Amino acid sequence: MNPDAARSGAARERTGLAWRRTALAFAINGVLLARSSDKWIEVGALIVLALAAGIAAMSATSFRQRNARGWLAGGKRRGEFLLALVGAVSLLDLADIVRQ
Repeated sequence: MNPDAARSGAARERTGLAWRRTALAFAINGVLLARSSDKWIEVGALIVLALAAGIAAMSATSFRQRNARGWLAGGKRRGEFLLALVGAVSLLDLADIVRQ
């Protein structure tokens, strides 16, 4: 086996695992937000949980094929997308903290 091919497979696997950890972090945050007494925060929590499920599903499928190219596997905008998601979830967290 070509050592470069083995390294690229390992890198793809590590990247997939990192995205799964990100999805898990979003899911945990969504569960904690769902415990809020404010209905709008609960709606936001459901959106966060849906995003977590979407990220987990895409990360599970994007890194299985060796030639996979997609927004998770190699897209240029994934950093900005994740930054926007983290910012939105952070605002929900802040709103929940301020309300309590």
